[in-house]
Amino acid sequence: MDSIIAALVSLLILDPIQGAITSQLSALGIPRDSADKVAACARTATPAIVSRVGENPGWAVVQVVRFWTGVASPDVVLVEIAPQCAGAVETAKRAIERSV
Repeated sequence: MDSIIAALVSLLILDPIQGAITSQLSALGIPRDSADKVAACARTATPAIVSRVGENPGWAVVQVVRFWTGVASPDVVLVEIAPQCAGAVETAKRAIERSV
């Protein structure tokens, strides 16, 4: 069952969020290593996210809807589903601020 949940989490949450963040950073000319750190953090957090989804599927549905409807930006959703990624996201945001 965990492998099915992991596949759904990757398909509906992590892969699209990573893609959106990478695209945003690339469009702004941010160094690839900042985007890679965010993506690596999301991949590392997958087991914890899968565990939380298994314990609280309603929470997961809310996060998916928030992301896919645009109510919350990809970086906000990532930090909410994987708080340990806050540092990588903040580093990327600082790189964006420096480039503007």
